[in-house]
Amino acid sequence: MDELLSTQEMAWVLGRSSGTIRDMIRDGDIEGVRLPAGYRIPKAEALRVARAHVEAETGRSLPDRRLETLIDQVIDRNARATSP
Repeated sequence: MDELLSTQEMAWVLGRSSGTIRDMIRDGDIEGVRLPAGYRIPKAEALRVARAHVEAETGRSLPDRRLETLIDQVIDRNARATSP
């Protein structure tokens, strides 16, 4: 897992659109950093948001290492599916 996730990567993790993630950052629901290339979400924040999402959806809590692995898998699968 990278130290900063793009809004698209975070969108894949949460099953939302990148526009929704940008809105969540602007609304203060997700901590994001504004860079010339767009918003980025710090790793710690991505883990916090993903953990809350998993717990709300499944009622289970996952350790950081397992959560990072799942995030990496989701990002990798979606990146491969969208690349030419």
